[in-house]
Amino acid sequence: MYIRLTQTNLEKRTNFRIFKHNKKETNMKINIENKQRIHDVLITDLQRRIFKQYNARKDEFNLTDEDYDNQNTVLYSDVMKCNTLNDVNELLCSNVDLFDDYDSINVFTLDGTMNYLFKLLR
Repeated sequence: MYIRLTQTNLEKRTNFRIFKHNKKETNMKINIENKQRIHDVLITDLQRRIFKQYNARKDEFNLTDEDYDNQNTVLYSDVMKCNTLNDVNELLCSNVDLFDDYDSINVFTLDGTMNYLFKLLR
């Protein structure tokens, strides 16, 4: 929302007009036919990344298998809640530590998320 000043020439008075800008949210709903396939590839890729991170940090942070199982359970429930491209983007942004290579840095934009999904679906 912003306020713009306008003046009338006759009275030299200042009038205020308030304009409200509605921010359009990008939803991009996932079709029901495609939802299960997208959930499958997301879970597979993110589990692979979690497993790689788990093995790399297992001795460093004294992680247990129970920690790994809990993280996979949370991941599975979060992926199943993804109904739009925006939901997938929020999921990826909440798991930013799993994307450590330079090529994955673009995943955190909506365009990057869409390209990431296309790459997984190949």
